[in-house]
Amino acid sequence: MAEVVSHYDASAPTYTEQYNESTILTAPDYPSSLFRLRKVKKRVSELGLSSMYELGIGDGSPLAALGEMGLKVAGSDLSESMLTVARAQFESKGLDPSALTWGDIQDRSTLEEAIATGPYDGVMALGVLPHVRNEVDVIANMSAFVGSGGSLFLHFRNSLLSLFSFNRLTMEFIQDELLRDAPAKIKDAVREGLESRLAMDLPPKRDWDVNGPAYDEILSKFHNPFELSDLVREAGFSDVRFHWYNYHPTPPMLAGAIGQDFRVAAVDMEADESWRGMFMCSSGVIEATKN
Repeated sequence: MAEVVSHYDASAPTYTEQYNESTILTAPDYPSSLFRLRKVKKRVSELGLSSMYELGIGDGSPLAALGEMGLKVAGSDLSESMLTVARAQFESKGLDPSALTWGDIQDRSTLEEAIATGPYDGVMALGVLPHVRNEVDVIANMSAFVGSGGSLFLHFRNSLLSLFSFNRLTMEFIQDELLRDAPAKIKDAVREGLESRLAMDLPPKRDWDVNGPAYDEILSKFHNPFELSDLVREAGFSDVRFHWYNYHPTPPMLAGAIGQDFRVAAVDMEADESWRGMFMCSSGVIEATKN
C-alpha cells in the first residue's frame, strides 16, 4: 500500500478542489466526487442517520459535510498528509479534529479503538475500494462499525462502463470477464475481430508532475456491481441498492469532438437514478442495511 499512500500524500494539498461547487463546468477534471457527496448527503438525510464513521477520509470534505448536517462524525485514513488537511478543515468548521485518526481499512488491528467508539448509524468508504486487495476483509471491517439496521455506503469503480466505452477497457472486460473460461482459440478470434473496431489507445494512462505516483500507477481496480453486491450480502447486509454517478453521455472517445456540451450533458444526467447508470457511469456507491 506504500504507493497508494504516496499518491494521496502528494495529492493532499489540492484534493479539496474536487468539491468546489463553483467550478462544476470549468474544472479541468470532472467533479465526480462532488456528485458522489451530493448523493450520500441526500440518502443520509432521507434515512435520518445521526452518526457516521468513514474509512479513508481523504481531505475530510465528505465527513465534514455530514458533520455540518449535525451528525456525530469520526474517521480514519492511511495518509498522514490527508489527515493533516482533514483535521485543519474540521477545526475550521468547528468539528472535533481528534475524531480523525490513522487507520488501515484492511487491518482490523488498527481499527479496534475506533470501533469501540461506536456503533454508528452508518459507515462509509468513498474512493477506497479500488485500492484494496481483499474486499471480503474490508467489508467485514466496515460492518464492525455499525449495529443491526446500520447503513453501509461503499464506493467502487464500475467495470460495466466498459460495455459503453468501446476502448481497450472493453477488450479487457470481454477477455478477462465475459470470456474468462473460454478456450484460447475463442479469445484470440475475438481479439482479432474487435481490435480494429475499438479505440485501443484509449483511455490514456494518467500521469502528473507532482512528487508521487499518478492514479493509474497505483492499485486502482474496477469492480463488477453484481459480484460486489453479492459480497455485501454475504457479509450480512440486505436491501442493497446502487447510486450511480460520473455519467458519460456518449462513449468517452467522442468527448473531445463534442467539447463543452459533453460536460454540460454529463452534469445534467447526474440526476438520473435509473438503470442507465449501470452502463453509463464510471462509478457507483452501494448502499445496504446490516441485518
